[in-house]
Amino acid sequence: MDPLPIAQELIRLDSVTSGSNQACAERLQQMLQARGFDVVSSTYRDVSGIEKQNISAVRKGRTKTDKGLAFFSHSDVVSVDGWKAQNSFGPFEAGVDGGRLWGRGACDMKGPIAAAIAALDEISITDQSAPAYFFVTGDEECGMVGARLLVQECPIYRAMVNAESVAVITEPTLLRVVNTHKGGCQFTVSAHGIAAHSSTSNGLNANWQLIPWLSYVQNILSRTENDPSLRNEAFDPPTLSLNIVVRNQPTAYNITVGLASCCLFMRTMPNTRWQELLNELTQTAREMQLDVSAIASLAPVSTPADCEFVKNALEIAGHDKPDAMSYATDGCRFTDLANLIVLGPGCIQQAHRCDEWIELDQLYGGAEIYRQLLLRYTA
Repeated sequence: MDPLPIAQELIRLDSVTSGSNQACAERLQQMLQARGFDVVSSTYRDVSGIEKQNISAVRKGRTKTDKGLAFFSHSDVVSVDGWKAQNSFGPFEAGVDGGRLWGRGACDMKGPIAAAIAALDEISITDQSAPAYFFVTGDEECGMVGARLLVQECPIYRAMVNAESVAVITEPTLLRVVNTHKGGCQFTVSAHGIAAHSSTSNGLNANWQLIPWLSYVQNILSRTENDPSLRNEAFDPPTLSLNIVVRNQPTAYNITVGLASCCLFMRTMPNTRWQELLNELTQTAREMQLDVSAIASLAPVSTPADCEFVKNALEIAGHDKPDAMSYATDGCRFTDLANLIVLGPGCIQQAHRCDEWIELDQLYGGAEIYRQLLLRYTA
């Protein structure tokens, strides 16, 4: 059970989100087929017209029940712009130094994928009494498009849901069991003016209409930090992390602004009244005669801490209680899964950095935990 060479091979396949993940997806398909999986590859095009792939796979063996265990991963990685590892390894070199594997995706999440695949090598297909599922999506780092299409179109996913299988998202958690994490919600509020030479009276600066809305949002920010109904103390930070980005078009100082927009983003949490706050925010914007764009929201993940799967995962991982994480995963799309956790090797603090790495101890520890989960739920 050696995940290292698998992880190195995957890291060496460039699958930055702005490009295609096909080479990596095709290699994963080959790896899973070699391990007895029936694999379906689904191709789609992103908003830029670039071809991407989802991988869906199932290995049934001599199953006596339709229930089983599913691994959820993603093959895309973030940009390598500004990459600068201290040991001079390149982002796709996959070098090993100081007890660490270095490279883009080592932690998020080609290392965890490799750990899951290595664990599968320890489970004989002839000994399986329940299915093992493996899903690898594209574009997790950019809108979770692959996961959305998986839920909408994939019969293997639907069969797994109907069988009430347990599921593990293999994002890095330092091998701790995460049973809940934040989601996300964003929309844009816009004001329209008239662009003209600023020395004349022909223009109308759109910012003057937007400023009252910004003042209102500042008051909302205070509410999100102090109102108990908008806080969840299980998280750090325990707030909706309200954030705004303001944009002007044009931006030249000698032209009045014709379009002023404010993109608002909040990290949604379970057991909070974030939907009511969202309705209030959008309704107030419309009352101020501002345009509100289509709202994009991703539900937070929340699996009860006392459910049997969480308890079993805690026992295997050697921890007393599950954690709550403030980042989001593809799990936001998997709202129809009742038994869903996040559990993977590596530290999220190391993801997306210019010197991404994963501790080899974490990599091998992840493979062992995944092996034990497979034994518990598929053998």
